[in-house]
Amino acid sequence: MEKDYNTERNDLIIREYGRNVQKMVEYALTIEDKDKRTRLAYIIVTVMQQINPNPNPNEEYYIKLWNHLNMISGYKLDIDFPYDVLTEEKRNRKPEPIPYKDHKIKFKFYGRNMELALNEIANMEPGEKRDQLLINAANQLKVKYITWNKDIINDEMIAAHILKMTDGKLLLPSDVELRPANEILKQVKEEEAELNAAKSGKKKKAKKNQPQKQKRKAKR
Repeated sequence: MEKDYNTERNDLIIREYGRNVQKMVEYALTIEDKDKRTRLAYIIVTVMQQINPNPNPNEEYYIKLWNHLNMISGYKLDIDFPYDVLTEEKRNRKPEPIPYKDHKIKFKFYGRNMELALNEIANMEPGEKRDQLLINAANQLKVKYITWNKDIINDEMIAAHILKMTDGKLLLPSDVELRPANEILKQVKEEEAELNAAKSGKKKKAKKNQPQKQKRKAKR
């Protein structure tokens, strides 16, 4: 059994995305079919978005993700990019405004990247792999909706949103049960409570330390 020693690994090109993303990109470079490479690239960017999320995603954010993907590949990834990305020759130059395709996001709380990923899944050949990717994407949509709106949503509405985002090309099977909305909402509220408690604790600690500094100054 071969061991994966740190000294034998390639250096991380962009550390914030971690080694798994870099390995996915390295695997994408080995795929000969351009359509398959492009589909995998959309999935990788979706993972990158989860690792480095933006609460208010915009076109600049998505352009940045695709440029980072290109950088991680060493500017060798030959795919149909949704935006014009910087080449290796231009990376040290002052970047000019990058044009992008005009595309209105149908649902702001899902983000453009999820919409692009769903349309890539819709273009795949029907089969078990496509169905599994669709179910995973649908669960992500449900989490995004509840996180954004702080309200529950049923599976039928998620299916309707998928239909709209893919212009009727992708239908979630009626027998599929997604992650329970109440469970997701509970998790979202618990995470928010933990975050608020952490922030509150820092404020209390700061207030507690402030008088001590004043007393030390008085003694001097």
